[in-house]
Amino acid sequence: MKNASKRLISEADLLLPTLKLLNGEKDGFLSTSDLIVQLEKEMHPIGHDLEILEGRKDSHFSQKVRNMVSHKESPNNIINLGFAEYDEERKGLVITDAGRAKIQE
Repeated sequence: MKNASKRLISEADLLLPTLKLLNGEKDGFLSTSDLIVQLEKEMHPIGHDLEILEGRKDSHFSQKVRNMVSHKESPNNIINLGFAEYDEERKGLVITDAGRAKIQE
């Protein structure tokens, strides 16, 4: 999914690509760091999304990916919706059965 519209990628835009990437893994898991790399390849962020945050080492895009974990209480969050769970030990997301069903919709 190339960013052909040249618009900013929102956290909501990450939902389905994230689920598809997780589903493609043997155990349904990707670390947050690996997820950032895979989503960058998939979504081709541009412009502002690629800018490094002031005082940080990560881009606006990578922060949006990290926000999927830190904003887990938000109503439309991948974890809050039950589509993925955060694996504290391995530091990443694991797809749930509900997440697999969402891909099939």
